[in-house]
Amino acid sequence: MMNIRDFIYINKAKNINKIRILDILGFESNTFITQTPESMKISSNNKTNNKDDLDEIFIFDDKNVFEKSPLENNILEENELEKHDLIDKTSTRTFEPILITSKIKKIWTDIESRRQWVVPAILIVSTLILITSVTSVFISNKDTTKEIEILYETLTYDSNTLINELPDIIEISTDKFYSKYDVSNASAKLQLIESTVMEYDRNLINREGFNNNNDLDINLNNVFLLINELDDLISYRILRSEVLVYDGLLNINDEVDIDILANELSDIAAKSKLNYDNLPSITEFDKHLLLLEETLNSAEDLHGRLIAALRNNEIQLANSLTLAIKMNKDIEVNSFDKSLLIFKNNKTELYNIIYELP
Repeated sequence: MMNIRDFIYINKAKNINKIRILDILGFESNTFITQTPESMKISSNNKTNNKDDLDEIFIFDDKNVFEKSPLENNILEENELEKHDLIDKTSTRTFEPILITSKIKKIWTDIESRRQWVVPAILIVSTLILITSVTSVFISNKDTTKEIEILYETLTYDSNTLINELPDIIEISTDKFYSKYDVSNASAKLQLIESTVMEYDRNLINREGFNNNNDLDINLNNVFLLINELDDLISYRILRSEVLVYDGLLNINDEVDIDILANELSDIAAKSKLNYDNLPSITEFDKHLLLLEETLNSAEDLHGRLIAALRNNEIQLANSLTLAIKMNKDIEVNSFDKSLLIFKNNKTELYNIIYELP
């Protein structure tokens, strides 16, 4: 006899497998399996949920009815066991859902469990960062302050060193002997002194104890005044050095070309007037400036009279006129030298009242 499970198992098998199973069970090849309501006999003795106690299935052939054999039971039981083993061995872990909530809860639990050392650690780290930042800012400010102080000290030292060179510049600029090289160097040195002292003056507002210091302001004004007047004198001397310069042109002889001489004297007069118009105003040279104007007018008149005498072949008169032109220039030179001496004395006195910059 077969139970329902055996019948289903055989029914699901392929035809070849069915024949093999039937051969194993001892049935003939023309045996067929059927299940009808009339062929099932329900057992009323076992009312439990055991799957082995199902309705019996009968196997029919042409003439006889057989119960299932013990061999068939053994094979089916072995197949059932193998099926259960296969199901048991199949891993179901991959089908389990990811418990996101549980993981988050675990992380939160870990943080809470470490709360006693996490919070102090954060406070300690924050405190260290704050202390480090404050210390760094303090050191940086201290270094910056020190650098500024060193800058002020260096600037003060350079200013005083350059101011001490002003007497040499006074001497060069008021020397009767005019040297283009010396005057140019003196002019460059004055520009350096002026720029350095101006930098010193600009930085006074940032230095403590130097604001609204009247004595220091007066002292600086005297320094700038002296520098400006020396610079004006150098400019005055450069321009004046090109006024009425004859360079042996007045050495008259029989071979002189009157037309060339006339043109050269005309150029000298024109250049002298141009330089005169550009002369700076200096108090000590006011008298010389007035005299220089008269000198230029006289020189222009004498130049014309000289050319006329040469054209008329009046050699004696021409020589007298050349002497008059030279004397006119000498008077201007003497006035200039006197003005230089006055200027030198005045600027030396001005320098003497200048004290060292703090």
